[in-house]
Amino acid sequence: MFRIAICDDMQSHAAELSKMLTSLAMEIPMECEVEIFRSFKALQKALSENTYRLLFLETRLGGISGIDFARRLRMIDEATDIVFCSSESDSALAAYTAYPVGYLTKPVDRKKLRDVFRHVTDKYRQKPSIVLRGIDGGERMICVDDILYIEVFGAELDVHCKRSVVLCSGTLVEAGSLLSSKDFYRSHRSFIVNLRYTVGIERYQFRMINGDTVAVAKNRYAEVKAAFEEYAGVKRVPGTVDTEDSDLLPAKKVDEVADRE
Repeated sequence: MFRIAICDDMQSHAAELSKMLTSLAMEIPMECEVEIFRSFKALQKALSENTYRLLFLETRLGGISGIDFARRLRMIDEATDIVFCSSESDSALAAYTAYPVGYLTKPVDRKKLRDVFRHVTDKYRQKPSIVLRGIDGGERMICVDDILYIEVFGAELDVHCKRSVVLCSGTLVEAGSLLSSKDFYRSHRSFIVNLRYTVGIERYQFRMINGDTVAVAKNRYAEVKAAFEEYAGVKRVPGTVDTEDSDLLPAKKVDEVADRE
């Protein structure tokens, strides 16, 4: 699912933009969901709970600068694409300090919007993705780079991504068959973990870069730990004795993982 957020207090403009984006998505075709927010505060709350691929922001809304909002967002999120959509053409230069993919003036020209939309969606579609069954019966497209780990509860799969949890149905075997064995590891009968985003292991769990923990099967702890150390490039001094103390990634490795965010 390609999710788009529009933040604009002009309801007629937001509705028309949403209509054009939905139409452009149908041309590709690609499953797309557009949400409209009337304030940056409402959008900020949504961003803490959901993942959006594309944001359309006004340069000023309710006395708040959309450019400043985008700059702050860039400090924690370099991946989400931003398009400024404003009636002010003289803010374009300042807007590019937030690294947007476009700056459109109102009323939005469909051809210019199409060019920006195709640029973003082409880039998105080139990223490896998997398709799982949603709990509502539809299909959910999930970018592999976003997945931290997958947890199973009966017939429900909770796909824990960087900024949201995607609820799907199926089995870990089905999900695992779609993922690269290089990065993803079955650490427990209920978990598949993305080793790219692990920062440590202890009895009996992985610690993830976002602070979550992922269970490690007790009877496979030595095997899982060895796989983690091989992936992380951990070197041990010959003759050292393994203890139950937690093993952390070297500081350099932690930085490398953070850089991939």
